[in-house]
Amino acid sequence: MRKFPVGQIQLAVLDDGCFPFPAALFFHNVPEAVWRTQLETDAQGKIPVGHNYGLVDTGREVIVIDTGYGEDTHDGRTGHLLEELERAGYRREQVGIVILTHAHGDHIKRNTLLQSGKRIPTFPHARYHLARADHDWFGGPGHVQEFDEQIVPLEELGLLVLFDGQTQLAPGILLLPTPGHTPGHASVLIESQGQSVLFLGDVCHHPLHFAHPEWVSAFDTHPALTPQTRARLFSLALERDALLVCPHALAPGLGRLQRDGGSYRWQTLH
Repeated sequence: MRKFPVGQIQLAVLDDGCFPFPAALFFHNVPEAVWRTQLETDAQGKIPVGHNYGLVDTGREVIVIDTGYGEDTHDGRTGHLLEELERAGYRREQVGIVILTHAHGDHIKRNTLLQSGKRIPTFPHARYHLARADHDWFGGPGHVQEFDEQIVPLEELGLLVLFDGQTQLAPGILLLPTPGHTPGHASVLIESQGQSVLFLGDVCHHPLHFAHPEWVSAFDTHPALTPQTRARLFSLALERDALLVCPHALAPGLGRLQRDGGSYRWQTLH
């Protein structure tokens, strides 16, 4: 867990865990011989992948950005969001807003808790915000089991809020449409007193995606949009001199974008 101020806003990066994952899936449209010149893997072709999510305290609202793996713990290596929340000094009952950058399982599986065979909201006083385009995709042609388990119960309780396009969710908290990884994917711009943080979501899975924005993940539902979205978001990051949170970089997933000739590179911040 890493906690720091963004102007008058407090931000904590919550470490849900880390486990080895096949690197090739992050560079789906790139020959293995090419990406291997820039990346080392273990003998099984895997690299350690982080799962970093957000806790924002504006002074008026306590906000969680993505909820992590929940009960899917990968033998104890993931699913630590609530432990991290406590380490940051908060209780789940204090959370009033949950932002779901998209509806893939590793970002929504702690939306609910299983209690007496029923799914109840993990954050009982919160409204959960998800882009309508993701709701319609994952509840329709891109249906996944996690949607029924982690989204539908919230919708039935009236706790799910669907948004369209750029949305000012609270003072200093702006949701930005960043499609490609999913049709309704959203990134979060956090700003206060001239300081900016961009919570990327899965716009980029790995630092190599900053240097090679045309390299896309096997999990992108609309991969043709991904390089366009990255170009737009990278320009904003430089314009605002924003600190970046890359959820699948190694914890705490913090870095800055730097120009490198005609391209970019990721500078890790520890």
